Amino acid sequence: MRIRHLQVARRHEENPPSPPDEAVASAEHAALLRDDQRVLIDALQQLPPRQREALVLRHWLGLKESEIAAAMGISGGSVKTHTARGIAALTQAMEARR
Repeated sequence: MRIRHLQVARRHEENPPSPPDEAVASAEHAALLRDDQRVLIDALQQLPPRQREALVLRHWLGLKESEIAAAMGISGGSVKTHTARGIAALTQAMEARR
């Protein structure tokens, strides 16, 4: 019985129940979201290439700092610097918009 219970518990941990359906977003909300995404992409394109590369590898591809450093051929400290500066520039661009 205990083994069966553990198997069922593991199965539920691997496949958590799906959240209830969210309310459908309004057209205004969808338009604002697309506008925010456009501003973010524009700001990302304005970054220096190394900052943009570090952010894309980190946040879109989910690589670790060491993997980014190896892919870019730079040190881990440089990855941190490029990422921090890129995030700061994107934050500033998004806040300037508001």
